[in-house]
Order: sequence, then C-alpha cells, then structure tokens
Amino acid sequence: MHSILIAHRDVGFAEQLASELRASGYYTIVTCPGPWPPQRCIRCEKGYCPLTEGAELMIYDPQLTAPDAEGRVHSLTVDSALAHPDVPMLLAWSPKSVHDAGTLRAIRAQAPHVHVAAHEPDALLRQVRVLLVDKAPLRQLEVTI
Repeated sequence: MHSILIAHRDVGFAEQLASELRASGYYTIVTCPGPWPPQRCIRCEKGYCPLTEGAELMIYDPQLTAPDAEGRVHSLTVDSALAHPDVPMLLAWSPKSVHDAGTLRAIRAQAPHVHVAAHEPDALLRQVRVLLVDKAPLRQLEVTI
C-alpha cells in the first residue's frame, strides 16, 4: 500500500479526499489540517515534518500557511514540496475556496514539479496512480544502485 499525506485546512474536504482514496484499497492516508493557533507547525520550527517523511505522495491545500516563532508566514505547501522534490505533490482547492492562478504561479515558481489535483474522484484516482507508478521505477533504481 502507498502512503499519502493530505494536508488541508478544510477538514471536511480532506476527509472526503481521504475516503475516496481509501475506498480504492491501495492507499494508506494520513491527514493534517495544519497547526491550530497558537500552535506552530513543526516544519516551520524544525525544518522537517514527520508526516511528510513517510509520504509517497502529498496532496496539499495551496493556501496552507503557518507562522514561525518570529511571526514570518510560511507556505507549508512550498516548504514541503522543496523538502521532498522526489515526492509527487498535488494541489487541491476545496469547493469552499477560489482557485487562484496567482497562488499557483507563486508555488510553481519555487516548486515547478507540483501538479493541480483533478476534481472528479475517478480522475483523481487515475492521477494518483499515474504519479505513483511513474515514480516506482525510480525507487527501484535507487534501491539497486
């Protein structure tokens, strides 16, 4: 089974995505809503996130942010994409949010390897499968070298 991290502020939307992916029987899903104030995200504090370490694919809220100890706001989407450039990332806007082309451009300027998630469940499942299958030969090659 492949491990997928869904990091999204819209908990209901994240659970819907998780349910659709779990139903396929091929994926283990971990969800994260980001930090709840006054808590801060460990990625901002320590530079790593234990949830991303085990993920083989990440689905992120493009607008997921968190402040560090000095109050600087970080894009958790960009930080996670840069920390794991070898892990596919999908950007998923919830139905409650507006798909913002400026946000997408800003993320892709720093992390060009991210993709926009498909909206329809079947299309999302195909997209996830393709991203994980395309990556599989790289994992096998890394192990055999």
